[in-house]
Amino acid sequence: MWLLFVTLAILMWAATSLLYKAGIHDGKEQHICLKYSVCIGLVFFAIALVYLVTRDEPFTIWESAVRYWPMTLFGLVYAVFNTISFNGYIHNEATVESPVEGISGGTSTILLIIAYLALGRVSSISELLTPLKTAGIVVIMICIILLSTVRNREIRKDANRQSAGWMTRGLGTLIFPVIFSIGDALETIVSGICLDTTYGYAMPEGDSIIIVGMIYAVFALGFWIYIWWKERKPYNPFTKHSAPRILGAIADNVGIVFYSYAMAMNSVSTDPLLALYPIFVMIGGHLIMKEKVSAAQYVFLLGIVAGSVMVIAGTV
Repeated sequence: MWLLFVTLAILMWAATSLLYKAGIHDGKEQHICLKYSVCIGLVFFAIALVYLVTRDEPFTIWESAVRYWPMTLFGLVYAVFNTISFNGYIHNEATVESPVEGISGGTSTILLIIAYLALGRVSSISELLTPLKTAGIVVIMICIILLSTVRNREIRKDANRQSAGWMTRGLGTLIFPVIFSIGDALETIVSGICLDTTYGYAMPEGDSIIIVGMIYAVFALGFWIYIWWKERKPYNPFTKHSAPRILGAIADNVGIVFYSYAMAMNSVSTDPLLALYPIFVMIGGHLIMKEKVSAAQYVFLLGIVAGSVMVIAGTV
């Protein structure tokens, strides 16, 4: 049963990346990142409502938002980071976007070290870094630098794109999935602080889903109003054109459900296996999306995946 839940989570998250990429029908579409967030906000709002209706004890969002303020702050940051990161699907193939997004394990380790050093919880970096985790972070950083170099060189060889700006070349295209990985890493840290019953705030898990979902929904409503104002017509997310965006958000949250069940059964083995999901995105990107990525890029992308697995294994 555990393996089934892990497999389903991998497939759902691979489908999420492919669907988000499929939602980029035209890279020049106006306010496309805001439209993605409108779709995601709708899904988050629906999930938050379900939790509100099904919970037994009363819930006051303002009281919980103040009491568990780190989660509230994260919700604000996450909505912004997530919206910006959708630019990655405009400039990158899903084959490239997904592995770089998956470096959040290394990113969270670095952020944890900074936080613990600042708070005086640890006296040295070596207390938090195992040799395997250190090697994984180094592998990720080297592979990202080499990947950006190769992509930059290949695009410069394209006569039609020699004059392209920095954002469409090399490291510029990888900034957006890195931004996403920072947001994902912050979620790991904040969830640990708020949900931990021994050293944290002992926050009920449902409260975190409600708070983050409601915050994102407010942002989504603001984005929807802004799009209406700028484009002189309301954006309808329930169209065939926007279907991949809504379906991607649903697949992402269904994957989280399967992930939660898998972690409850075997937390030690789950994360290292789930770190492999970008490989399924790479396969799907090649076979389904017909994406063309050079052999050199594949080597460095697989290196990023390997580094991510090393960081997670080192953490376990």
